[in-house]
Amino acid sequence: MNKIVHIVFGDSAKGTLRYFLSHHQNEWQGEIINFGGDYSVGPISEMDTKAGMRKRIEWIRALFKSVVFEECFEDFEGYLLEPVHAIEYIESDTKVVIWHGENTNEQVGLRYVLSLLKNKHLYEVNVSDSYVNNQYGGQYKPRNVAECSPEVVGSLMNTIKKIETDKQKNLLHEWQTLRMTKENLRILKDGKIIGVDETFYDDALLANCTSEFQKAAKIVGMTMGHSEQFVGDTYLDDRVRKLIEAGKLEYQGEFRELRLFDIRLK
Repeated sequence: MNKIVHIVFGDSAKGTLRYFLSHHQNEWQGEIINFGGDYSVGPISEMDTKAGMRKRIEWIRALFKSVVFEECFEDFEGYLLEPVHAIEYIESDTKVVIWHGENTNEQVGLRYVLSLLKNKHLYEVNVSDSYVNNQYGGQYKPRNVAECSPEVVGSLMNTIKKIETDKQKNLLHEWQTLRMTKENLRILKDGKIIGVDETFYDDALLANCTSEFQKAAKIVGMTMGHSEQFVGDTYLDDRVRKLIEAGKLEYQGEFRELRLFDIRLK
């Protein structure tokens, strides 16, 4: 009997899938490999090489230092490298299922992971291809795996399909282009992954600020909630600090963790 390996992007996706598999026996029982970290931010140039991954790791280290989380970084470095090493131990007859949705992180991740998988039986679930039921009796299309409940994950098991050879070739061709890009920030627009300037979210952050002091964490949360893109709070935390350094915002409070200081328009 062939083995099954599921690949997801992020802790929430892993937790949901693991919960479902542990409570429901089915033909897709298997191991879960989590490619954590946000592939919408940070350098991805030649990330499938040791030098490229080291460059990405150092960029993330600097980001953590900027937002006063550097003490967490050593664990995070292993978190980034562990799934890459895990890929090497997947046996050739294993069925590999990649879970993804229509967002930058998972679409970059999909192409990156395909570049690491050699001679494997590849399958996918695009959660954004299906309407699923919500808790209020309505329906929606998830934009990422983290938006899916365990029940939704269970229903999406029926949509697992093989990644055909032509699609694999197209995605790998797109990865060859992506791996040469120099931008440190990417968005998904009309199904295409596009590199943008690191200031892309600055206008939205400023638009959510007023002349009155508000919690910096609130501003970041509002910006995340209103954006068509998925972006992590760590990146936006760093951008808030850059806007303060540039004199566009001012703060009061303890300039450490985001929740400890307030910001307003200068």
